[in-house]
Amino acid sequence: MGLQIKHLLFDNDGTVVDSEIIAQRSMLDLLAVNGLQLDEKEYSQRFPGLLEREILQLLKIEHDFDAPPNFMADLHAMQITGFEQSLRAIPGMTSLFRNLQMPKSMVSNGSIRHVRKCLNKVKLLSSVNGHIFSAEQVEKPKPHPDVYFLALETLRLKAVEVIVVEDSPTGVKAAKSAGLQTIGFLGAAHLHDGHDKKLLDSGADHIAGDSRELARIFDSLGIQ
Repeated sequence: MGLQIKHLLFDNDGTVVDSEIIAQRSMLDLLAVNGLQLDEKEYSQRFPGLLEREILQLLKIEHDFDAPPNFMADLHAMQITGFEQSLRAIPGMTSLFRNLQMPKSMVSNGSIRHVRKCLNKVKLLSSVNGHIFSAEQVEKPKPHPDVYFLALETLRLKAVEVIVVEDSPTGVKAAKSAGLQTIGFLGAAHLHDGHDKKLLDSGADHIAGDSRELARIFDSLGIQ
């Protein structure tokens, strides 16, 4: 299998950059301001990989929470401030990502602008020697496979020639629906016990607890 792999596809948030914890705490703080108190661990386990508008739809159903008109604008402003102040790469990912010789692209539910801004902040943007693919370019975001099909088509590669690194069940489901070998990654700060099972249940072929385990998996697959 390793000799066939020609390209790596990385999710961005929670896989390369430790942004999910910032986004999550911004959401929880703003929900609290608007009268809805949620536990951080429960939130992390309940909504991994979902878009913010999807989370708000679920909160409307489950808690009868009506977000005020300015909620999304306020949330994005809080996240931008948080990213500027404290965004970091996932521990160990800076050297791993920079030193990989195999071409790599990003595949994210976030916007291209968001991915570029995150990677630039942690000084990894220049290490992306492929493309940045975003759900904004396709009809349906992850967990639908559309953005991964776009990546395969653009790169002119077969599914067997690609391996994916994802941190959420949503992302793993998207990659597996596109027929891609997928590594579930547990290195982000927002993840809690039991997340590995969720990734395996979603179809992950391998589990990497941190960047060192990810490097060992890459090595076992012949990826340098």
